[in-house]
Amino acid sequence: MNQVNPKGGALRRTSASPQSEEIINRKAKKILASHPNMTLNQIKEILYKEYFAEIYVNDIYQVAVYRNEDADELIHIPEFKGRCTWLSIKRKDKRPVNNWQDMQTIKNRLVGTNCDAMQLYPAEKRMVNTSNQYHLIVFPEGEVIPFGWMERVVNTNNKKAEPNEISQSFKGEV
Repeated sequence: MNQVNPKGGALRRTSASPQSEEIINRKAKKILASHPNMTLNQIKEILYKEYFAEIYVNDIYQVAVYRNEDADELIHIPEFKGRCTWLSIKRKDKRPVNNWQDMQTIKNRLVGTNCDAMQLYPAEKRMVNTSNQYHLIVFPEGEVIPFGWMERVVNTNNKKAEPNEISQSFKGEV
């Protein structure tokens, strides 16, 4: 298999530093000030979940991985409960992620090349937009999202694209 890495290099496993109850309370109260529709306990639950997530980093990205039941917060179809993976992806410099190839590669590295993933653009009433953080829901291997092309078609032309030419040099992994 031709294995590639996202910009910033290979992803390496790390962990969040456990925080004291006092620090978590202080952080939760600060977040609560800008999220009055949430309770202090809801925010604390989110903070605890983040501290115990599977976390991967490289020079550019930080990814929290929530597998199976830990991903169920975003899974609303009973037959997929406990079977999906949620990738929460952000740049360490807090800038927007606008590189599809990196998102594909991160999914491949952390979940596998044989899994479909999706990113949701919700109805406005369900939108959550509090940071430059991106979420991929990865389906179990063998489950195909019922949208999109069903066959692989990749440009294998190795010539360098001319300026303003529509081209994509990313070939993925096989």
